[in-house]
Amino acid sequence: MTALDRALRLLARKARTEKEMDVALEKAGVPEGERAEAVARLRELRYMDDMEVARGRARTLLGRGAAPGLAERRLGEQGVGAAQARAAVVEAAQGASEAELLERALHKMLRGRAPAGDKERRRAFRALVAKGHRPAQVARALGISWDGHDD
Repeated sequence: MTALDRALRLLARKARTEKEMDVALEKAGVPEGERAEAVARLRELRYMDDMEVARGRARTLLGRGAAPGLAERRLGEQGVGAAQARAAVVEAAQGASEAELLERALHKMLRGRAPAGDKERRRAFRALVAKGHRPAQVARALGISWDGHDD
């Protein structure tokens, strides 16, 4: 099986960035030169487009409640350039501010209702901070007093 055949099979399973494709082909034991040729051919055929992958993943991440900063970092880890990652996240946010995205994530998490009590507030706080939202903003949205720093 040629490197291009392997790459096409990998793309049939899921969209990948060029970096992800290179790593997957490397794991499959494909030599570096053949990997580069396969990725270049896929790009030439327009089967690979890092920006399109970034757009889709940014929509998914923000839809799951991730903060824009976390979405950008994840895209960067997946091989998307910083400028492309930022553009994809801005597009996926559809003009919403970080505060609006936080409100959407909280609304989705609590299914439109207010937190049932302190335990649920703390759980929501931890979950939203883990998704990259600033602790002070999350605390404010949940009505929790917060004395810490937003690092």
